[in-house]
Amino acid sequence: MPQNSRVFYQFLGLHSLLIGIFPFYLPVYLWKEGFSLGAVAFFISLSGLGFCFGMWVWDRLRWKISLIALMSVSVLLEVVLLLNIQHLDMDGKVLIMLGLIYGTYNSFFWTTQRALFFDLITLDNSGRKYGNFQIFVGLLLQIGILIGGFLLETTSFIYLLYVSITIGIVGMVFLWRSHPSYPETLVSRPSVRIRDIIKFKDKEFSRTIFIVDGYYLFLESFFWVLSLFLLAHESFATLGLIVMVLAVIFGALFYILKNTIDKLGRKRIYLFAVSVYGIAWGLRAVVGDQLTLTMLFFTLVLITFFTSFFRLAMNKRFYDLAKTTVGHDYLIIKSYYSQMSITVCFGVVAFVASQTGRSENLLEPVYWIAAAIAPVFLLYGARRYR
Repeated sequence: MPQNSRVFYQFLGLHSLLIGIFPFYLPVYLWKEGFSLGAVAFFISLSGLGFCFGMWVWDRLRWKISLIALMSVSVLLEVVLLLNIQHLDMDGKVLIMLGLIYGTYNSFFWTTQRALFFDLITLDNSGRKYGNFQIFVGLLLQIGILIGGFLLETTSFIYLLYVSITIGIVGMVFLWRSHPSYPETLVSRPSVRIRDIIKFKDKEFSRTIFIVDGYYLFLESFFWVLSLFLLAHESFATLGLIVMVLAVIFGALFYILKNTIDKLGRKRIYLFAVSVYGIAWGLRAVVGDQLTLTMLFFTLVLITFFTSFFRLAMNKRFYDLAKTTVGHDYLIIKSYYSQMSITVCFGVVAFVASQTGRSENLLEPVYWIAAAIAPVFLLYGARRYR
């Protein structure tokens, strides 16, 4: 395995494990601490601002420090997030700080990860490569989720903090022993300027999709996790077990898909992926305790599969378009538009939800709105992939 590929998987594996141990549980931890859905949405909105700030720093810092140092910053930011979680209470000032730190941490991890992955793929293997790393991520993430769920359910937060810091230190020791070269995507282009972002436009509706996708990313990673937590009767350990079972089934199906998606008709497979993605959001809106256990499990499996299949098809199209357009700049511009969309959309959700108390009932209409908007993704690359 080439040096950069090995380092990529080490970096990805370390973060996947750490994300599973706690950041995965952030929305439900906030809920358990007494914060309303409006406060959770406000946190997400702030994370979008933090992400944009962090990415602006990242895009200029990459010229001045080594790749390993850049990776170290993302691990350090996660530790800072965990250290500050200890001081979380109903004080809004702490929530604001945590939202900004979380967004900055995400920017360093996801931007570095995307740049490394972009350097390892071609137009002929992007789907398979993305599938491979999703399965790898899924395995390490599930291990982390089980550890985190157990620690949150049975011990105090301080033990989770100690475990995370220990894993982070050990992981970075291994990374610092490597000497990867900077990927071409990090050194061949200058930093993206604000006017480059504002003026960006193509014939593939990329800008529209970037804006819309920001809304969906946090619906999946925050609101849906909260829905599962409520189904699990607010048990961290039960939530971890539900996610693990779904991940095992998803992994088996995903293994088959990722080896064939590069060979299938791009238009038909993407049309199917967007269609089932919309169905997945409709299913989320009807999931509840009123379903029988068998029907509930079957529905959760369908939601997991449909969402994962869409993400596979969507990300293949995203990386293929990046390869054939403006490369590294495409990755950066995507994040800016998505994160600003997150700031605005979830700011609106926060305002609406703040009027309805704990407001978990607001989840259902939000999911129906997501189902109705999902067909917009059909615009993405439609001219190129006729």
